[in-house]
Amino acid sequence: MTAPVIFSTGSLHPFGLARIYGWAAETGYDGVEIMMDGRWDTHQHIYLNYLAEEHGIPILALHTPLRQGVWKLDAETTLVRSARLADRIGAPLVVAHPPPPGRPLQRWSKGPLAEAREGSALVAVENMPKNGAERIFSIRRNQSCHLPEHLLGIGDVTLDTSHVGASDVDLIQAHEKLADQLRHVHLSDSDLSGGDQHRLPGKGRLPLKEFLGALGGSGYSGAVSLELKPWPLGTPDPEKILERMRDALQFVREGLD
Repeated sequence: MTAPVIFSTGSLHPFGLARIYGWAAETGYDGVEIMMDGRWDTHQHIYLNYLAEEHGIPILALHTPLRQGVWKLDAETTLVRSARLADRIGAPLVVAHPPPPGRPLQRWSKGPLAEAREGSALVAVENMPKNGAERIFSIRRNQSCHLPEHLLGIGDVTLDTSHVGASDVDLIQAHEKLADQLRHVHLSDSDLSGGDQHRLPGKGRLPLKEFLGALGGSGYSGAVSLELKPWPLGTPDPEKILERMRDALQFVREGLD
């Protein structure tokens, strides 16, 4: 079975949630990933269920807020509540960022992450982009869980290809190391010149076709989520957005096949 290809609503965050959801359905995506943010529309189960029914494609992932979100809770409590929200809407997976450097990863893993995983939704911890220069007194995992080794043994993971590109990590090797734990993919490109770029697939230097071929041949059962930035997608022109969404979808499906 080919992995479903879905669209992250965070890719077009300047637009309204309903509009983005409708575009994902119109362009043929298999579902969406909801980026939870500072709008109640991204947090309320009744409205999220309405969008799924209205547009005929499911929510296959929730992404916890990058900042505080509308609940105004700490990150640990927000993670647990996000997992409960996923259960209420039937979303099979929650993407979680690990705690920032300086906070023990093992303590977080045994505490809020374990609690979030008590529900039916998988909670897949994301690799992060390398940031900043190394400090003399850096902790073992270093800056921000940017190496595959940092996530070995943490359970289910999300692999973000742009974060890989920002971290001077080989994408194919990262996939090989995390394949047994891999449950979700954030796909985008990078020209490898530095920074977390989230370019359109095929508009950079990452070996995305080889990576997608490896996914397709490995029996990977999770989703491939297009997580891009608004401007490469053609924002604010709706015609360009729809065209580029279709092109990105075709790129991923051809790669998986």
